[in-house]
Amino acid sequence: MSTFEDIRYTRQADFNISNKELIDFEFDMPKKVYSNCNLSIFIDDYCNADCKFCVAQLRYENRSKIYQKAKIEDDEEYFRRLEEVLAKIAPLNVSVSLTGGEPTISPRIFRVLELLNKYNIRKRTITTNGSALLREVNGKKMIDYLIDAKLDHLNISKAHYDESINKNIMPYQCGEYCSNEDLEKIIPYALSKKLRPRLSCLLLKDGIHNLAGMVQYIEFYKKLGIDNVIFRELMDYNEMTMINKEKVEYCKRNKVRLNDVWQDVDKDTRFVPEKNILGYYYYVEIYNYKGVSVCSESADLRVQKKEKDSNLNVVYEMVFHPNGNLNGSWVDDEDILLKYVP
Repeated sequence: MSTFEDIRYTRQADFNISNKELIDFEFDMPKKVYSNCNLSIFIDDYCNADCKFCVAQLRYENRSKIYQKAKIEDDEEYFRRLEEVLAKIAPLNVSVSLTGGEPTISPRIFRVLELLNKYNIRKRTITTNGSALLREVNGKKMIDYLIDAKLDHLNISKAHYDESINKNIMPYQCGEYCSNEDLEKIIPYALSKKLRPRLSCLLLKDGIHNLAGMVQYIEFYKKLGIDNVIFRELMDYNEMTMINKEKVEYCKRNKVRLNDVWQDVDKDTRFVPEKNILGYYYYVEIYNYKGVSVCSESADLRVQKKEKDSNLNVVYEMVFHPNGNLNGSWVDDEDILLKYVP
């Protein structure tokens, strides 16, 4: 029986930011920063995949906004601004995640990686669909640029171990694609260079949707060397404010509730509970399955908005957007902490 059973149903209702360590910090206005705050550098909104479940789009559409991000067009000005922001928040000693869009296909990623080294970022993660990791740029593979930049974690999105099902869920607009054959090269190579890969699987009725499927997924990639997997529930959102009705219908049809899956996990002795994390709009359970760390995460954008609206002076996370703003929000014109002025 899981030791998490009692808490999982209370989830975000029991999160209390006043019990957390908060740091006073001067942005454009004084704020309190959650001590475990992460900075996400949203490098570019372009992606070579067209996933109907795209989280980046969902965060905008949940707020009745069209996912169309403005950006600083001039490269030199973009990097000047990014460095200005990194220098400003350096005292907070935040961890950094690189994201997008697809960050590994942006030509800006190389200098972003250099800045992570320059400011000695303590923990460095990238989230990618993996399609460009083996691509050569100036005679060097993309994955080697990540390794040389001392990234700690490599999060690769893979919806299914079956290639045909995965391509249907994550359709690509070009020939590049992260196949299982590619992962067979990427996983052991990354591990040998101390870059820890993790596969991220979104639970969907069209894909992995129950405990049996999760086990098959884990076993398949365990053979390739993976020791770290996360299964995510489709984020809950405010249906009344969603403007993309096609996405609403897709999400409705494909929603898999982790609360249901967890009941089956509780009965499976192969899953040994290790840890749970209650966040301000998410809840995570971590198990060990035959030496593989298995995370499962649910999140609710409605809870996120309610929590932030109740504590307007608190920064839970930071996002550097392509338009040069540093925000406490994934939406680039909300909760602006350091506004970019051209």
